[in-house]
Amino acid sequence: MERRRASRFQLDWDIRIERNNDLDGSLVEIGVLKNLSSSGALISLPGAVSTGTQLDVYIQLPLIDKKWMRYPARVVRIESGPPGVEAAVTFDNARPDFGLPM
Repeated sequence: MERRRASRFQLDWDIRIERNNDLDGSLVEIGVLKNLSSSGALISLPGAVSTGTQLDVYIQLPLIDKKWMRYPARVVRIESGPPGVEAAVTFDNARPDFGLPM
């Protein structure tokens, strides 16, 4: 049974993930946006992440002026597999902020 409230769009876009790490401060990773909806996304990351982790997902729009959208998000589900993990995230807000990643 489908539980999603919003339609998802299949993508294969590069993204940047920023999260705070208690040991090292801010951590930046490059990942891939697998699918996107107005309420969340499925992302592929090279490193481990835990359910409940707060992070910022930066999506570079494939437009002429290459705008970045930032979505504050929380990891709600993880699927492990080589070479990294796929994480389902829910956005804190359906409207992104626009700005450059670190």
